[in-house]
Amino acid sequence: MREIKKCLNAAKKRVGLLAGRDLVLVVNRGRNRIERLHGRIDEVHEAIFTLKEKEGKVSSFSYSDVLTGSVKFFPPDRE
Repeated sequence: MREIKKCLNAAKKRVGLLAGRDLVLVVNRGRNRIERLHGRIDEVHEAIFTLKEKEGKVSSFSYSDVLTGSVKFFPPDRE
């Protein structure tokens, strides 16, 4: 199996383990635009996963975003 496919499978497994938990996603949208999204991983599909924010908005991300570091996972802030 190619190295890239192994890494993608590891990213899918990591996202699958985080599904249903409260998370903070830090998303680098490029050109110094960084967003902090609070919510839960709602659905895990073959090529993408979706995050449902506390306000009800749904965002989707690919597993390659996780591999490249454009999407990072953190535990919820203790406020």
